[in-house]
Amino acid sequence: MKKLTYIVLASLFALLFTSVVFLKESKAAEVSFQDNYILNEGTTVNDNLYIYGDSSEIEGTVNGDLILMGKSLTINGTISGDVYLFGQDIIVGQKAQINGNLFILGYKTQVSGLVSSNSTVVAYSLINTGITRNDLTVISIDNVISGDIFDDLRVISSTSSVTGNVKGEAIMLAGTFDIDETKVGKKVYDEETLRQIAKRQNYDFNKKEDNLVPKEVTWGVRLNSIIIGFTSILIAGTVLIFMAPVKTGSVIKKISGSSTELLKSLGVGCLVLFFSWAPILFLLISIVGIPLAGILIAALVFTAVFGGVWVELSIGKEILELFKIKEYRPFKSFLIGRVVTTIIQLIPIIGGIYNFLLMTVALGAFVRLKKEQFEKSNVVLKKN
Repeated sequence: MKKLTYIVLASLFALLFTSVVFLKESKAAEVSFQDNYILNEGTTVNDNLYIYGDSSEIEGTVNGDLILMGKSLTINGTISGDVYLFGQDIIVGQKAQINGNLFILGYKTQVSGLVSSNSTVVAYSLINTGITRNDLTVISIDNVISGDIFDDLRVISSTSSVTGNVKGEAIMLAGTFDIDETKVGKKVYDEETLRQIAKRQNYDFNKKEDNLVPKEVTWGVRLNSIIIGFTSILIAGTVLIFMAPVKTGSVIKKISGSSTELLKSLGVGCLVLFFSWAPILFLLISIVGIPLAGILIAALVFTAVFGGVWVELSIGKEILELFKIKEYRPFKSFLIGRVVTTIIQLIPIIGGIYNFLLMTVALGAFVRLKKEQFEKSNVVLKKN
């Protein structure tokens, strides 16, 4: 029940977060689309603050929640509410004071300030030298944690080094980790410790269950799956559209520019899907070709899955035009398309056909765009 509650809350947050983008004016929040946003020291915002730009620096005070989205994000001010950071390089500096929860989704992250509640970081790398008053949860490839944690620490990582004080327990699910147990107030749980606990309870992690798949999928299980799928693609799609607005617009023209453009993308996508497996199988024959085959397969899967974001955006755009809304609103269009996709996927057989067409059109549109860009670059080279 608790797991379901977390999933529902995550979904509601994603919907709330995306809907903020649709508002041109809001009495309950301040929204900025500046490429380089700076809130100077001594300046106060007495509302929730939502910023979407290449770089953002918060040196002042925000009396509300803060959401930053961009490539480079820096906080050295005071935030009275929760903070959500989505970016590439993220720094929560020594002067930063966050009185609510902190959530980070990024690549290279550094936290040196004070977090008065829970802190959650999902990133490639993390350096945490700050103070966390409650729990710290980290999912990363590499992390170094030297700041003090006044409650529990949970780490899922490849490598981890913990030298700070942990007042509660520490769960270390890492390939290699280093932690001073004398600085941990309660107990350190690693993979081996969890296996010993399971063994004492007569549970074997390696045993094979005869009935791993439930005989009947309940609506509760289906609801969990729907919410997770909807939320994950919604967040990933929002980031994709924000990070690549020009490419997004170019791909959409290959989908919804006209019925001819749509059919061309569908045809090219079918050709790529059906004929790309020949060279992949050929590469798999040799040891040298296996890595190349893996790259090709990953590229196909990535383009087909995440390219569906562009198709859903196009669907939402067409629906808005039916209601005589001609202005280009990418985030609102994407949300509408995401809802349409989720509903259609619930229909047996038709949902499967729809998914195939979605991925095929996305793949075809992306390949056509790349071919067009390649031809233009060749023309420029010949002129030079």
